[in-house]
Amino acid sequence: MARPRTFDEQTVLDAAVRQFRAGGYAGTSLDDISAATGLGRGSLYASFGDKHTVFIKALTEYVRQALVDTRAMLDGPDDSAIDRLHTWIVSGAGFVLDDDEHFGCMAGKFAVEVAETDQEAKALILGVFSQQQQILLDCVTAAQRHGDLAADANGCALACMILALNRGMDVMAKGGVARAALDAAAEQAFRGLPLTAAYRDRPARA
Repeated sequence: MARPRTFDEQTVLDAAVRQFRAGGYAGTSLDDISAATGLGRGSLYASFGDKHTVFIKALTEYVRQALVDTRAMLDGPDDSAIDRLHTWIVSGAGFVLDDDEHFGCMAGKFAVEVAETDQEAKALILGVFSQQQQILLDCVTAAQRHGDLAADANGCALACMILALNRGMDVMAKGGVARAALDAAAEQAFRGLPLTAAYRDRPARA
């Protein structure tokens, strides 16, 4: 009879995510994963597979949580949709700089490192970007319904632009660009959206 597992799979996955975010794919060995998770190589291999299998499972877990976080930031009623978009845009630099380890987006990191050579990882990365864009589109559409964004604006293009801006902020923050400059750019980007006169003339919200 198989021996029962003596570890929590979620804890192991979280540790693997952290290790890959810190070291990258090429810079992470099975021994590194073993040390990070506390599992011996034999137990790690028996339960999760080789390094690439662990990586895909870790990336899948990161994607799952990233989508949970994205929905938490952007889902909600129409009357506050524009505020949620504003928060999303100005959070780009903070996602890196408010993290003590400055990891940034795992999907963005591996889009650069492995997407050209690892089709399984590429599919996961494209999937999370596509789903985040859809969540942004839903929020943009809600802001249009409420009259805060121009009804004739291309929502798909706006959602893609906002996501691209967020990912770019992540990269620039990791590259050492000053937070003040990034925050100012984010505010400028928000003001550059097709905000309606009704929104612009509205008293500042508390």
